Amino acid sequence: MKWLLVFLLFSQQFLLRQPIQIAIESGDFSHLEVICQEKVSVNCEEPFRLNGYYSRHKFIAGFSEQFSKYELKEFEWLTRQIEENFAIQSLNLILKNKRSDMLIYYKFIFFMTQDKTWKLYYLRGLRI
Repeated sequence: MKWLLVFLLFSQQFLLRQPIQIAIESGDFSHLEVICQEKVSVNCEEPFRLNGYYSRHKFIAGFSEQFSKYELKEFEWLTRQIEENFAIQSLNLILKNKRSDMLIYYKFIFFMTQDKTWKLYYLRGLRI
């Protein structure tokens, strides 16, 4: 029973951790389909060239195309903030460019809202 409580607390700490992590590790961003609102606002610094307000399907297609140029080396979930129906999670990544082998340090910040379930409504990407 204790391990279940620990698991629930950990999974609550990182609300959309599982589908996001599966998508990033596998490179299959269709996993984001169920966690995105119909429209997603995106503001990502280089090397990801996604900025604007996208339908869920266009966001996933554009993100998949941009991310396919990189190989995941390491990642770390960092923060959590939950206030009623809003939450923020951040994820630091070390990526390797598949063509140049150059390492890139990048942070994604996921902004979520809850209606019946938690959904991503805004993604911010920063090169660190």
